[in-house]
Amino acid sequence: MKDAPIMSAMSVPISPSSSASSASPGRSTPGSVADVSAPVPSSKPSLGERLGQWFGRGAGKTGGPGGGPKDDKGDKGDKGDGKVAPVKLSPRAESALRRQLTQCLSARQTDSAANEAAREFMARYGAASPEEQLALLTVVADICASDGNALADAGKDGDGASAKRAASGLAGALGSARVRFLKRFNALPDGLPFLVRWRSDMLHHRAALPGLAALEEDLGSLFSTWFDVGLLELHPITWDSPASLLEKLMRYEAVHEISSWADLRNRLDSDRRCYAFFHPRMPREPLIFVEVAFVPDMAADVHSLLDEKAPLEDLRRVRWAIFYSISNTQPGLRGVSFGNFLLKRVIDELQVDFPKLRNFATLSPIPGFNDWLKQLSAQALAEALGPKRMKSLAQETSLVSGVSGAQMMTWLQSSPERKSVQALQRSLGEGLAAHYLARETVRGQPRDPVARFHLGNGARVERINWHADLSKKGAKQSCGMMVNYLYEPDELDANLQRLIDGEPALGRAVSRLL
Repeated sequence: MKDAPIMSAMSVPISPSSSASSASPGRSTPGSVADVSAPVPSSKPSLGERLGQWFGRGAGKTGGPGGGPKDDKGDKGDKGDGKVAPVKLSPRAESALRRQLTQCLSARQTDSAANEAAREFMARYGAASPEEQLALLTVVADICASDGNALADAGKDGDGASAKRAASGLAGALGSARVRFLKRFNALPDGLPFLVRWRSDMLHHRAALPGLAALEEDLGSLFSTWFDVGLLELHPITWDSPASLLEKLMRYEAVHEISSWADLRNRLDSDRRCYAFFHPRMPREPLIFVEVAFVPDMAADVHSLLDEKAPLEDLRRVRWAIFYSISNTQPGLRGVSFGNFLLKRVIDELQVDFPKLRNFATLSPIPGFNDWLKQLSAQALAEALGPKRMKSLAQETSLVSGVSGAQMMTWLQSSPERKSVQALQRSLGEGLAAHYLARETVRGQPRDPVARFHLGNGARVERINWHADLSKKGAKQSCGMMVNYLYEPDELDANLQRLIDGEPALGRAVSRLL
């Protein structure tokens, strides 16, 4: 039976009738939860954007649960193309800003006037509109670009070894100035959260403001130290957690949207766990979190896991821990990887709480499958399917000969009535998914971003699940398919070595599909 919800943790008003209601059996949520009159944030980033945080910076690395939430400021100032137009600073205001930033760049770390200037800039930027923030960033980028031009001029004017030494010395000086500039902000109260948000803006505007590149890269390098996994704290998130934290959980969820407080209550029930990494200087802001379900067998579809009416699992007989959602929350921390440490830490925690628990797996999306499939020519599709499946495909009258990948994707998303066609759909879909996960690579790494993450952690591709996610998002990403990655603690290092050798670890069921 469900525990009665802790209303003091929610800190939001409820109706009198709901406060008197009692818990009901199974997963049906008490009326007091359903009637909570708190807003459910609705701005949701795309999975591609959120996955990008886990697998490096820049375009082409939009993989893994990353990308973060949308800006709270909304769409104010956006043009039709999604770009923000900067406001025009007056010559006097721009000149004052340049003097302020130059002081922050050049002064000693202990210079109190420069520290006060940094504090004023941080407050001004935080209170500014998106258009004003872009204007401020433009000046920052111009100052950094001017430094870069000075470095280039040093190389032109000098000759031979002396020019190289001059350029090298200038590069070191400029780099030290930028680092000192960033450390000055970090030393301020709330400076670290500001820098995380600031880098998110830098990444967003970097293409339009190339002068930001050096500063953004320096900040990313500093974050690798400041957010070292040894400094992070692992904490559970429960129904008793503060309402502000629960709202962030709902807002940041990137894989399976949390639709209501009742949905959230289900995900934090007694047979579930949720863990997050926090930084000591950002104690109310989860950096990355994972949702865990305890089930009797390896999960084959997400709908069963998210069913609010399903009975609670008996934890005395728990056999499987399923990681069914992993979300990175801070776009400004893109390229700072701590997701692999999170899963390993969580496995250790679960083994302490449940000493007999030995089976750990994910139920993961295949976010890049459809994008890959629809780009295949008829010849490439035939090669991916293999002769045996192509022979079966030739017997299906609803498909023309020489079918392309885009046509195959449309067919896999259809709902045929005949069971024989349904079986063929499943056979071809699972075979293509297995090929995509096990054989398709980019620069020697798995093409799929989620596969790249889990295989890079030492997991193995255990099973392809047909029609595991029948939501619009699941159909759009992977024709409704999902995959289980199996985590065997004693095999993680060996599996990682197999990936390095170009042969990712595969379960028997997946190997048979190839």
